[in-house]
Amino acid sequence: MVGMMQAKIGLVLGGGGVRGLAHIGVLQVLEREQIPVDFIVATSMGGIVGVLWALGNTPAAIATGLQRALVLNNPDTGPFNTVKQVKLVSSRARQQRMRQQLQDAIGDRTFADLQRPVSLMAVDMVLGDEVVLSEGALVPALLATSAVPGVFPPVVVDNRQLADGAVIDSLATHVAYAQGATHVIAVDVQPALETEHVWVDPIADVTGIQWGAWFGRISGDEPKQPGVLQSLWRSSRIMAWHIHQLRLRQHLPDIMMRPSVDAIGTLDLNDTARPIEAGIVEAERHLDALRALKMERHSI
Repeated sequence: MVGMMQAKIGLVLGGGGVRGLAHIGVLQVLEREQIPVDFIVATSMGGIVGVLWALGNTPAAIATGLQRALVLNNPDTGPFNTVKQVKLVSSRARQQRMRQQLQDAIGDRTFADLQRPVSLMAVDMVLGDEVVLSEGALVPALLATSAVPGVFPPVVVDNRQLADGAVIDSLATHVAYAQGATHVIAVDVQPALETEHVWVDPIADVTGIQWGAWFGRISGDEPKQPGVLQSLWRSSRIMAWHIHQLRLRQHLPDIMMRPSVDAIGTLDLNDTARPIEAGIVEAERHLDALRALKMERHSI
């Protein structure tokens, strides 16, 4: 009988750059409460956190490692005051640095080495298809799911040019249900459309680099008339937000966590502890639902 089937819990971790560190705080609470997680579906930073956890690392160890890696890649330590910073302006140079850091942390391990299954979301930039990566080497898959257009170039995996899964949607609850989840816990770290500055500088928003500050053109006020890039960026955000909301309505998770990270930039490296704490606070807000899910799992 369907009602007697073992509950299968899928954890969906969304993408969002530094905001995705909130996933670490959520994992701390899940571990403390011993909430069973059967598999993970993740995108971008959610994929990196999810894979590191599935390899047996504690949330505390993940936090230490990622905070160190992010600080090493911080372009905001000065206006091009070293040759190394100039090199990191290149998207390929940044990706190579990230590849080396992942290689140092993960080595040549594959999806088969994970303690629980993980699926990573990417997009085929030639065909426009959504791609689920769940086998083979971990490092290329992590680079692909994290290849934010404009920040990193696409990554070739199985002769496909892949980029960040958030090109289509950052939170793949539909994949979790397709993989047999009876219950889904989702962590969404994308800012709501209405909370964003309408005419934000797109380069600063994606890369975290305040180009204008180095050339004396930064103002705290939004422009009265947006430029072409700002208009195009806002249009892409509106399209992405509508896809995001539509998919959530069609594949609603049992527990939806939205850590308070809207005020944190995609690559805001000034306070990496803040999103982690936001994840803890949000997960604890859902403790009753999490504990009920755990009881249901053990009662079947």
